[in-house]
Amino acid sequence: MVMWFALLACSDVSAEVPAALDERAPAAAATAPGTLSIRMSGFRSAAGQVMITVFRGEDGFPSEPTKAWKSVVAKISGDTASVDLRDVPPGEYAFSIFHDENGNNQLDTSWIGIPKEGLGTSNNAKGRMGPPKYRDAKFTMPAEGVLQNIKMMYL
Repeated sequence: MVMWFALLACSDVSAEVPAALDERAPAAAATAPGTLSIRMSGFRSAAGQVMITVFRGEDGFPSEPTKAWKSVVAKISGDTASVDLRDVPPGEYAFSIFHDENGNNQLDTSWIGIPKEGLGTSNNAKGRMGPPKYRDAKFTMPAEGVLQNIKMMYL
């Protein structure tokens, strides 16, 4: 049974926001990296951590974390968490999130594969009888950055 939100490697991220782009360089602005801000709410507890896996395209989303562009961990405060990924190149992305309540770095599931921990996906995409489809979770990352507000879901 494949655990579609499992993460293999994670790292901490900074909450800093990059400086504004120089208006004198319009060609550079079209390809300059921005900030992907993810704001998460609705955690049922502050126990554990939040595991976030960001994919640059459909390949591997969301069941192959080794194909992810970046994996990060965030701390929960109350019932919210946030992360700001700096220097994200413009392009198409999707991300998956799970609330690792027991801190074991994996999504715990029942014997039939139903997640026991909270889930979230870019665009708040929801799956039917399995994980969300990439086409529902994908978003375009512009040079000026993007904000995604995610509501955690517990099954």
